[in-house]
Amino acid sequence: MRLKEQSALVRDAVSTEYAEFVVFVTDLGGTTALMLLLAVLFWWSSRRRSALVISYAIAGLALLLALKSLFALPRPPADAMLVPLEDEHTGYGFPSGHAFAATVVYGGLVSAYDRTRDRRALLAAGTLVVLVSLSRVVLGVHYLGDVIVGVLLGIVFIAAMDRLTGGDPTTGFAIALVLSIPAVVIAGGTTDSLLGLGGSIGGLLGSQRLPDLPALRSRLEGFVLLVVGGGFVAVVQVAESLVETVEPLLVVLYAMLLGGIFLAPAAVGRLEVDALESR
Repeated sequence: MRLKEQSALVRDAVSTEYAEFVVFVTDLGGTTALMLLLAVLFWWSSRRRSALVISYAIAGLALLLALKSLFALPRPPADAMLVPLEDEHTGYGFPSGHAFAATVVYGGLVSAYDRTRDRRALLAAGTLVVLVSLSRVVLGVHYLGDVIVGVLLGIVFIAAMDRLTGGDPTTGFAIALVLSIPAVVIAGGTTDSLLGLGGSIGGLLGSQRLPDLPALRSRLEGFVLLVVGGGFVAVVQVAESLVETVEPLLVVLYAMLLGGIFLAPAAVGRLEVDALESR
């Protein structure tokens, strides 16, 4: 089922001289890159649609962590890794979290932005998902079967969330909260499971303010929003390293992270950015 022999063929096809590129590709399916992408889209693009995909990502994270813990299947042996990677050989290997997350986010954006009939959008999203998935096999942290199941599960998850939410981000975060509570218990209170719980709470509260958020008025305001919002995210990351051993505080911190991303447009909207631009 995990296609171990086929995985070895994929790993052997790429030499270590391409390791940096493979690591770069795999990071495109990581939590940091995906959440940063969704935050920027939320600040600069359609707030409702971007928030909807954020809810998909949080709900999907909770679901995947629970499934990984239930299956409890190990990763490939350490000697299969292309290069040593910190924290990449811990945890369970089935299904692939990066393959699933890339599918949910990139595929979710295609769905939420009504681009399912746009071949270019489908090709771009599909290419990213395939590259991220294969990078996990090349790095030796997943088998080929792990990433195939991760992608298929992601597609099914998007279809289910599209139907269940009806395009409403608040409903999406409510589903995320329902999924994240058992995920914390099943996964044993890992950092990612706490991110799911805190993120769903912050998203549930913040998404209710979406109709009241001001529209982006200028490019300068968009730049200011990126600086302010990015600075807030950076502060939260620093605080995370200080309280990472205190689970309740991590939940609060992650709730503040999602709430801050959602409310940043309101804070920046109070600034006289347009007046500065006209001068």
